[in-house]
Amino acid sequence: MSSYRLATRYAKSLVGLAQEKGVLDQAFTDLKLVDVAIQSSRDLKVFFKSPVIDADKKLRVVELLFKGKVGEMVYGFMALLIKKGREGYLHEIAHSFIDQYNVIKAITPVKLTSAVKLDDARVQELIGALKTKEGLTTVQLTEAVDETLIGGFVLEYSGKMLDTSIKRKLYELKGVVDDDSYVKKYS
Repeated sequence: MSSYRLATRYAKSLVGLAQEKGVLDQAFTDLKLVDVAIQSSRDLKVFFKSPVIDADKKLRVVELLFKGKVGEMVYGFMALLIKKGREGYLHEIAHSFIDQYNVIKAITPVKLTSAVKLDDARVQELIGALKTKEGLTTVQLTEAVDETLIGGFVLEYSGKMLDTSIKRKLYELKGVVDDDSYVKKYS
């Protein structure tokens, strides 16, 4: 089974259970905390993926690191993953859970990349226009600065990209100049 399918199935089960128990928001927060901890520590990432370390040792480490810091449901879910030998997929499962949570809550993750840090009024204007154009209700914004854009911005959301950067315009202009179809050919 592919890691994508596995992650989707486990995440869907956790989403369903969390909804049934009325702790969906708490489970979302807890899984984000666990995922950040794993992604920020190379040792922890390797630890979870290692087939050499036995499940009992992994359970003890999870207990020391996460018991009391995450809810019982997420803690129990992590223990179940370890017992089933699926703890190496925790990162993918967390991302699948977050994606499913965003669908349920109608949250659209949006990444705004600009050449310089935009002021809040400009950002709100862009997001407002995007919400109106695409009919979005809630936007989860991530901002980044990429000086190679020279100017303008790039908006990425729902598998779409709106690129108004000067870098892109220069690239398109280069294509026009490189295209010599307008030059009369002599034989």
